[in-house]
Amino acid sequence: MRVKPIEELISVLSEQAKQVEQLENLAETLIQDPQQGQRYRSVLEEKARLLSGLAQLTHPITKKMPTEKASPVKLQLSKFAQSATTSLRIGSPFYMSALLYPQDYQQGQPNDLELFIEQLKDLQ
Repeated sequence: MRVKPIEELISVLSEQAKQVEQLENLAETLIQDPQQGQRYRSVLEEKARLLSGLAQLTHPITKKMPTEKASPVKLQLSKFAQSATTSLRIGSPFYMSALLYPQDYQQGQPNDLELFIEQLKDLQ
């Protein structure tokens, strides 16, 4: 049986979300040690690079989707990528750490990528 594009997209994005979570957990540990400032920044840059590549990474999948479903997906992925690219251009660790989190974010809530994945699951 063939995997539907939406299922493939959910799988790829879920894997990326796991990587983001691992990077954020590592960054949270590193920020506690003043000697790890450069490594902390590098981890956040890796998170931003991962997010900046989401649209490109998923392009082969979204092009298999019907246009009416693919367009809003591409738009959201593009927003993630644009924010991440901006954070890299600015070079702000604070901006990079805040990627995927709205201003009113409360600890323990899903981030914007996780919420997007849940929305995709509802489309199946």
